[in-house]
Amino acid sequence: MKNYFPFLIAIIFFNCSCSTSNQESVSLKKSSSLAGLWLGKLEIIPGKYLPFNFEITKDSIFFVNGQEKISGLIVKSTDSTFKIKLPVFNSEFNFILKDDNLEGEWINQAKGPGYIIPFCATRSSNINHRFSSSNSLLSSSISGKWEVDFAYKTQEKYKAIGVFKQEKNNLTGTFITETGDYRYLQGNSIKDSIFLSCFDGSHAFLFEAKLENEALNGVFYSGKHYQNSWKAHRNSSFSLSDPDSITKINPEFPVSFSFPDLDSNIVSFPSSLFNNKVLIVQIIGSWCPNCLDETAFFNALHKKYNSSGLEVISLTYEQSHVFSEKVKSVKRLKSHFKADFPFLIAGNAGKKDVEYSLPFLKNVASFPTTLYIDRNGVVRKIHSGFYGPGTGEFYSTFSAETSELIEQLLQEKPLN
Repeated sequence: MKNYFPFLIAIIFFNCSCSTSNQESVSLKKSSSLAGLWLGKLEIIPGKYLPFNFEITKDSIFFVNGQEKISGLIVKSTDSTFKIKLPVFNSEFNFILKDDNLEGEWINQAKGPGYIIPFCATRSSNINHRFSSSNSLLSSSISGKWEVDFAYKTQEKYKAIGVFKQEKNNLTGTFITETGDYRYLQGNSIKDSIFLSCFDGSHAFLFEAKLENEALNGVFYSGKHYQNSWKAHRNSSFSLSDPDSITKINPEFPVSFSFPDLDSNIVSFPSSLFNNKVLIVQIIGSWCPNCLDETAFFNALHKKYNSSGLEVISLTYEQSHVFSEKVKSVKRLKSHFKADFPFLIAGNAGKKDVEYSLPFLKNVASFPTTLYIDRNGVVRKIHSGFYGPGTGEFYSTFSAETSELIEQLLQEKPLN
């Protein structure tokens, strides 16, 4: 892959290491200088850095991606080392403070004990600048809607919609696929190229591309484990498959399930608990950022309509194969949202695991996948993926349509 786009390697927009001296590490309590804006860098492959912005206030940290802020807690580990704990995802930073720079590593336990990426950070004066503070502009703005082909030279190729907003050389936007979106992306344009990145505690994304003849050609990096090519051209009328038409009911099996909750009590459907209720069943994992976006949306919906007869059940599929570890991860998620509906441990992360444990479903394509069940226990809709708040009008449309559907189902009378 690195031979496809030599222009991306040849251009360096920020210092590719955080300079330090041999000065002794300083404790967080002794240094009031940590407060402020920082530019972090993850060395995803040797010589390739993924930048992201964050802000520190006292013992809290806020990772910034466009309009999004993800909070974390800085805690003292030893006299000279510190950790950044994230509220939901099973990942953390270990770092030291040297000569007013941060040095350490990001460990993503969700991907295994060996998933470690070097990390460093320097001070920043502007939360909008990740790749350059230059005011150099592209030959034309990339704002708008683009038809995107990812991994187009491989058998794993897939389509997406790119939606971008450009203000001078500052960029925001996302990519929308048939199974979800890449959440809030932020970056800069520099001369004839664009650079977008995201760090959300679970995923570390980097998109680079060159603009030529009104087309984008570039490389997509996901953490240290994946990279592939992508290309895009403007197409305001392009659309993806209907997310309500991907996953289907297998009529050979009844719509039913029984799984333990976080206290090991078995919760089943159908059951008297859900008689005459409108039910949303979300199939999620605590490791999945799109699932968290959806959980936030359904949590608000549940608070609004629960008294009218709406219930929500979250069926979780976790990356650990140990029940107690699954529970620990899901408890973090539930506590984070202060959600007042059941979260059940349904299985291991994997779409095949979903189809095995829920045989009444076929062609499960994504986490999340959501079932909307009426007061008579009939599945009225199955929605694949989730278009989160980073997708702008797509999220607004989904939000309005879903609220309308729930209100319609709540108004219907049960047959018995």
